[in-house]
Amino acid sequence: MSALNSSAGDAYVVRWFEDGDVSDFLALDRAVFQRERDERWFEWKYEDNPYVDHVPILVVENEDDIVGARPFIAFRLRAGAETVLALQPADTMVHPEHRRRGLFTRMTERAIDHYANREPAFFFNFPNQRSRPGYLKLGWQIVGDRVTYYRIQNPAAFFGGDGRIPSRLAELAVQLTGDVREFRRTPADAAGEFSVDRYPGTRASILAELYETRPPDGFHALRDETFYRWRFASPAWSRATYVASQGGQPVAGIVVRNRTTAEGVSVTQLADVVPLAETERRTRALARLVERIVADHASSDILAVAEGGVPRRLLTEFGFVGDATPPLSWMSDFDCRLVALPLGGTGWTVGGERLSHRSNWHVSFAERDTA
Repeated sequence: MSALNSSAGDAYVVRWFEDGDVSDFLALDRAVFQRERDERWFEWKYEDNPYVDHVPILVVENEDDIVGARPFIAFRLRAGAETVLALQPADTMVHPEHRRRGLFTRMTERAIDHYANREPAFFFNFPNQRSRPGYLKLGWQIVGDRVTYYRIQNPAAFFGGDGRIPSRLAELAVQLTGDVREFRRTPADAAGEFSVDRYPGTRASILAELYETRPPDGFHALRDETFYRWRFASPAWSRATYVASQGGQPVAGIVVRNRTTAEGVSVTQLADVVPLAETERRTRALARLVERIVADHASSDILAVAEGGVPRRLLTEFGFVGDATPPLSWMSDFDCRLVALPLGGTGWTVGGERLSHRSNWHVSFAERDTA
């Protein structure tokens, strides 16, 4: 895993991560992303991943300094009746002083060559408009939009980190949020139909059982207890599990996690919702859950949920607005897409499902590099 990739006179060496690289990796992370990540975070995200037996990170070395890194997160993804290993590029970094020298391409090409004839079936990730052209040149294809819905409870936090909203956005912010705390209440029959329990942390066994009641055919992370214990153990977040039950039997569950950004914005994510497949009973249970979650997190600046987890009708009734359409799309040029690249002889069909069709994917924050 430590073989080098360089040529005569080349100042850069592309190699695999080694045990002594952690501190240099974290220093590069601080320089590129202006955030504080520690060894506990690195250990959780890359060393403790249960699906690979190595640390899937390529680095670029220049005069004994690490100036670039190309990490991957491993997932067991399910499609139809088939489950495969898939890798998601994450935390890609090139030091500002070493950009525009082809290092991103060299690391990515090395990764493609290495994994082409090994277990991973494909790469998938969510690059923004700045990095996406590089992926497309290397064979990735755009699968579709990545949409997030927000419930903006403090407009100043969402539109301006300094606590002020630009005058041209102030009126729109008021219209967008209104009196958002006066959210829709669940109907009386739904309110009495389900009880809601909140548990600290991630209740892996309950969530895994709920997932297995109705797994969808499309691409999604296999949600067993191993997955839940690893995926939602990031030290960057605090977590709770909300479960709606009927007659003492769990019907639906939501993993909720919280953190405060470096800018002081408090964020609450409805990070994962199970079961994944929609039914009318599930929708009624989710209405009860979302009502409770919104009430419990009234002091959060922003609540967020990925498209597909909660029916859009419910999100609208609870004051969530999608970022892919106006008015939120008017306020940012940030643009992410789901992209994929098959490896080896896998091709674009896995488990009878086409990788290139957005309707075949069911991805939440659980499948996205958000920590």
